[in-house]
Amino acid sequence: MDKWFGLFLAAWVMVALQPCQANERMGDSPSTATVSAAETIVRMTPKQSAEDASHSYLVALLALALDNTEPEYGPARVEFMPIALNQGLILHLLDIGGVLDVVASAPTAERETLFRAARVPLLMGLLGYRMMIIRPEDKEKFAAITEPEQLQALKACQGKYWPDTDILENQGYQVVRVEEFTQMFEYLQSGLCDYFPRAITEGYGELDAYNEAHPDTPLMAYDQTLLHYVVPFYFFTSHQNFELAARLELGLQRAIEQGALLELMKKHEVTKVAFPLHKWKDAVVFEVANPTLSKSIPLYEREYWLQLPVKQRKQ
Repeated sequence: MDKWFGLFLAAWVMVALQPCQANERMGDSPSTATVSAAETIVRMTPKQSAEDASHSYLVALLALALDNTEPEYGPARVEFMPIALNQGLILHLLDIGGVLDVVASAPTAERETLFRAARVPLLMGLLGYRMMIIRPEDKEKFAAITEPEQLQALKACQGKYWPDTDILENQGYQVVRVEEFTQMFEYLQSGLCDYFPRAITEGYGELDAYNEAHPDTPLMAYDQTLLHYVVPFYFFTSHQNFELAARLELGLQRAIEQGALLELMKKHEVTKVAFPLHKWKDAVVFEVANPTLSKSIPLYEREYWLQLPVKQRKQ
């Protein structure tokens, strides 16, 4: 992306709009220009759309990590960047600084070079287990799928800048790259793609939000067959913001050690649908290799990762 456009975008966001305080944590009052010198403001992305159900979980987890490290770093609160942008622009703003402090994203080798990751998986590996949002009339077609090659013949909707898109394409899956999150539901409904893979921790909440807003054209979840690839989900900061990255990693490590992260996943309105894990015992999983996975991913840290006890796994 052109450097000058990025700088213009950052300046426009900073001057034209004021970030709103994270209502999920702090109430409905807007942020003010006066902030205690002892308080750290952490700016994150807003919801991408009404269907972006997982955003509230990320806000709660960010708040937990900040609270866990208050003794060392002092009090902090979360504010939102004022506008929703696609992931490409969001990462550009994170790199520039001044507008955005933290972004939640799946890592790639390139992103781990450009940004600093707090290396604790925010969903303990469950992000890589993907159910499918489909049109109701296609239920029987998906029920007849028994081999990965059959699913590869269909088209998946995914974000243009998502690492998931590259993972699926590299392994022979057809993917329609879509610019904006809300467009994926529109593409699916209009037949431009056949299914929308979403993590089992987020897809059901997104589907509920979509169907509530579109009662005449509902979509449905298909989860008898799941896709799976190994992929964490990290909080990223810029390299200049190394103190925040260190703080978040420490706070998340404590949340893992104390069982608080898993407890949040089990109780949060969005992620609790994935539990108890034994509910997946009859599912069939199509395993998808992830060639974009960085060697720095702590796969050896077993306490960071959850596994589904599924019926069968196919390569």
